[in-house]
Amino acid sequence: MPYANEGSSATSHFDIIKNQEVASFLSGCSYDAAAGARADEIESLLVNVSGRVKPLTEGVILASDGSPYEAVVQERFPSVRVGFLKFSNILLLLPDYQRLKNTNARFIDPIEIARVQRMSQSLSMVLPGAGILRGSHQSSRCVLRETIFQSFKNPDLISGGETLYNTYVDLIGRMGSLVTRNGKAGILFGAGRKSPATDVALEQELFVPVEPGFAPAPDDPTKSVYLTDALRVHEAFSDEGSNLECFNRLMTAMEHLLLAHMLRSAYRIDPTVTDNLFAIVDGPLAIFGEPARFHRGLMSLIDELRNDARGRNQHGPLVVGLSKTGKVVEHAQAIDHVLQSADGGVTKRDGTWLLPVSDEYRYRYIQPAAVARDKNFGSETYYGQTFILRTASGKVFDVCLAYPFPNKEAVGGRPFREAKMDLAAYGENLDRAVSLIELMQMDLYENSLIAVHLAHKYSSIAHSPGGRSLDNFVRQVVRPR
Repeated sequence: MPYANEGSSATSHFDIIKNQEVASFLSGCSYDAAAGARADEIESLLVNVSGRVKPLTEGVILASDGSPYEAVVQERFPSVRVGFLKFSNILLLLPDYQRLKNTNARFIDPIEIARVQRMSQSLSMVLPGAGILRGSHQSSRCVLRETIFQSFKNPDLISGGETLYNTYVDLIGRMGSLVTRNGKAGILFGAGRKSPATDVALEQELFVPVEPGFAPAPDDPTKSVYLTDALRVHEAFSDEGSNLECFNRLMTAMEHLLLAHMLRSAYRIDPTVTDNLFAIVDGPLAIFGEPARFHRGLMSLIDELRNDARGRNQHGPLVVGLSKTGKVVEHAQAIDHVLQSADGGVTKRDGTWLLPVSDEYRYRYIQPAAVARDKNFGSETYYGQTFILRTASGKVFDVCLAYPFPNKEAVGGRPFREAKMDLAAYGENLDRAVSLIELMQMDLYENSLIAVHLAHKYSSIAHSPGGRSLDNFVRQVVRPR
């Protein structure tokens, strides 16, 4: 690595080019041909779903998004930083949106738009970064862990008498991780696992009760192990430098946990709300990194609400994820000519078309270097199936539709990786998903839906001037001890 302001040599690459071992290695390398060259194979997998597109007249659309930012209190050593997470939820009533969409006016009245947005809600979280101390804590990581625990019990998130912490416990129970000790429910941190409080291996298992939600660390009773430590996001925390990756992991997990909380709360208040609810998540229906296993609780919750609604002859909640970037989006762009035209580009496609992304398809065309091909893709992370959707107007979307099952066990004797590709299993939910995207697509941004755009608008933190303002704010407020 060069020193500060030190330039690089303009001829240092000559030795690499002349090295015969380098040339020999590269000559033995290859790469898969572009997927677009296999147009006939891909075209045979396309499904015409034009007949599934139906008018949507009733229901509620819920869209959510999140945005992270890390403000710098002090750049020089020791680095001092503060993290911010902002989440936004937008609620649109379908009848109002349909009325607005069907108007003959060339320009839409902004007052009418405000009326359509019946409810927009924002939530902000401030998180300690490297170098931040608070109270009696002598470790920034311990401050982070306590902050996360307190955030889950935030009274601002109480809805239907439930806190986010209640939803978190419910998901843990659905994952089969709740145990009972002396009449109390809680979770176990196994022996040999590192204590979240001290980073030292536990000599014996540690029981943390649901109430009050924490227990003294065995090797240091002055510190606590929290129930929320099961998220494990603190494991990615660094005491030096940036923690944006850690904050991103927490933000992604929180987006899905907040979705679960809104679904549970709405159902407790009025089940008819979730009977015809369209929930749109920014990104795939998956939780990555340390909190990944919580996706199983979400899968169980969505299936339970759906089955309860169907018992009353209602639809139940539709949950879809919409990705704007990633390998699937890049692949869709590469095969755009196949999606738009048939017969080698001779005939323009009419209507709505769907390309199911099976594990075999993904490993062959999208991620040919991926390992564990005999295992269900996303078995530890995803709670939804990926589809590439080409709308009647020619727009292309990477859509993730919640699995129509409560778990990933075999279905009717078939392995889960086969069952999830049966379009009949999705039934009316597939109809509602394609109808929703056809209804909500917009021209302002590529691959965007109006509800998602509004959620992003209220959640995103611009690096300038917003980010710079946060930098100045924390520098004025946070002081050395």
